[in-house]
Amino acid sequence: MPFGPFTLTWHSPTPNPPNGTPLPPGLTRTTIPTPSGPLELLSALPSTPLPSSAPPLLFAHGGFGCAEIWSQYLLFFAARGYAAYAISYRGHGKSWYPGFWGMYFTSRGVLAGDLVAGVREVGRLEGVGEEGVVLVAHSAGAALSQYVLSRGMVRVRGFCMFGGVPGFGSVKVYSFWSLTAPIHFPYRLFHPRYILATTQQVRDAFFTKRTPLALVKRLEGLLSPYESMLWPMQMLPRVVTGPDVLASIVGWRPRASSAGKAGGVAPRLMVLAAEHDVLCTPAISLDAAQRYRGAFRALVAKKELDGISAKNLRTEAEEGGKWDGVGFKVVPGVAHHMQNEEDWERGAQEILRWVEDLRA
Repeated sequence: MPFGPFTLTWHSPTPNPPNGTPLPPGLTRTTIPTPSGPLELLSALPSTPLPSSAPPLLFAHGGFGCAEIWSQYLLFFAARGYAAYAISYRGHGKSWYPGFWGMYFTSRGVLAGDLVAGVREVGRLEGVGEEGVVLVAHSAGAALSQYVLSRGMVRVRGFCMFGGVPGFGSVKVYSFWSLTAPIHFPYRLFHPRYILATTQQVRDAFFTKRTPLALVKRLEGLLSPYESMLWPMQMLPRVVTGPDVLASIVGWRPRASSAGKAGGVAPRLMVLAAEHDVLCTPAISLDAAQRYRGAFRALVAKKELDGISAKNLRTEAEEGGKWDGVGFKVVPGVAHHMQNEEDWERGAQEILRWVEDLRA
């Protein structure tokens, strides 16, 4: 193996937080002050905002990610009238960094606090409160978001699992590395980036084989130098029930009925899977969506969602492949890092359609 353990980073950056790097025109970098340290917040604001019904969007990254992985999405949504934001948790991007071992044992609860700070800050900046924010979370960030919602730490207007790790147990997500991890982990002296230490490893896990090498290297340069090992370990067992997550999503309302038939309920939880994802595979994502769909119908049956009753739900025949309350879609031609692929707009368009449905 050509890359030994000491080519990896074992110390926090200097200065800490790192200096900001140039951003594309239209993006702005600010910070969220927290008791532990400042967190990076990127934003792209529309020159011509949509009506007040257009919610602000907060994009949350997964393991080793950062706010900058969402740059193209932030500009995409700002150009369509939406205020778009992305956060970097501690130890990621241009946020403050704990030391190597401090980050190694950073818990999901601590990182959850960073995510909550981001949701609340966007709600404050946009004057809508946390319940006006739509949260879009990628990979392990989606699992973190499900944990946050299940504990009632915030309430949001909509939630999208974007190539997201399910909160119902995530062991299957990491099976892609099951054969190589026992070799790479001790070889790289148990460094968290043992599975993403080379460009080829990054490509194999995150991209399709046809993705241009320049795009793979660009993402590789944005990955954090080290990561929490405790966070993903704590997310391996089931951490949500389903109803607990849905109960922290607000604004449920039925669509208008027609010809005596129920109009259904717009999905406020959306599960987007990538066709070629080898981690959060379409099958894993579909299983999560089906569990949430069952949870949604159970809440409706118990009359625990304000404004929604069983008479608003369509029969499976009437749904025509679309579900009430919970949406599911496979984005063709892309892999796990949909937002950084050459065809990144495919995922952005799916989110746009979903958000517009929320407003309808």
